[in-house]
Amino acid sequence: MNTGAVYSLLSAALFGVSPVLAKLWIGDMSPLLLAGLLYLGSGAALHFVLLAKKQSLLAELKALSKNHRFKLLGSIVSGGILAPLCLAYGIKYGSAFEVSLLLNLETVATTLIAWLVFREHVGARAGVGMVLLVLGGIVISTAPQNGFSFSPAGLFLLGTCVFWGLDNSLTRDLDEITPSALGSVKGWAAGLFNTALAFVLGQSSAGLWQAAGMLGIGAVSYGVSLVLFVNALRLIGTSRTGMYFAVGPFFGMAFSVLLLGDRPALHQWGAALIMAVGLWTITRERHAHSHTHELFLHRHRHSFDEHHQHLHAGTEGPEPHDHMHTHEPMTHSHSHWPDIHHRHIH
Repeated sequence: MNTGAVYSLLSAALFGVSPVLAKLWIGDMSPLLLAGLLYLGSGAALHFVLLAKKQSLLAELKALSKNHRFKLLGSIVSGGILAPLCLAYGIKYGSAFEVSLLLNLETVATTLIAWLVFREHVGARAGVGMVLLVLGGIVISTAPQNGFSFSPAGLFLLGTCVFWGLDNSLTRDLDEITPSALGSVKGWAAGLFNTALAFVLGQSSAGLWQAAGMLGIGAVSYGVSLVLFVNALRLIGTSRTGMYFAVGPFFGMAFSVLLLGDRPALHQWGAALIMAVGLWTITRERHAHSHTHELFLHRHRHSFDEHHQHLHAGTEGPEPHDHMHTHEPMTHSHSHWPDIHHRHIH
């Protein structure tokens, strides 16, 4: 298994348990404050990482090009403010089991946006898998006893997944900023916005330990998870990262039963099975063909390999290291993902 896939799975595990942990602490906390505290925890944790590395968040933001600043703003609004707010309402009104599984729809949203907007390749297996994920989402968010109407949590989670799908596609090309800095600025901006709004609207009631718990969940399940996720995006592309990340909800599903004592209905277990088959189908996709790399310059963490054979000045440090480097034109054939080195047209 390649490094990008490992990062995706670790990120998925940390994030997947967040609805369960949040459900344990939420009490009567408002969804708006919940969303704010989770991202404040993320922003603070990643800022400490930057300080430990002696990196300046302000310096990284100043160095961004105009195009990347617009993408960062879009990422903050869609993935940092709107998506967590929808998720918080979903956690408030749905069971942890339902919320965890419905987060699988982020894979569908991410892959569809990557395919329709960025022309990433999506094969037949991925298409079939996405259909199964959608079918599972419909099954789990409808209740036979209520005339098969959609649950409020289901609608909120649909919004969550669409906004995060958009965020993933915007984030994939933000290679002028390190993952820790990206996560920190998103956490601070989104966390401060939602928390301030909660105070303005009189929805800021929370106990000290309750607030501390949410900050801790945000630091690990959002902060650390986000850094792993962004690294995976750059290594294996948007759609593939989303596919591996879809394992996360199954961690949440398991812990909702073990920690919260959730007792899902039969149709919800059926939905879980449908989604598991859909995810397995997606991960079976393979993609290989002859393709050409154009001349380009960028920066990211890397080691010497087929795509990184550039010269060094001797000041870059041991591998893997992070520095600006040039890719010379190259044509070859191999199995690959739509990562930052494989944005070619199909």
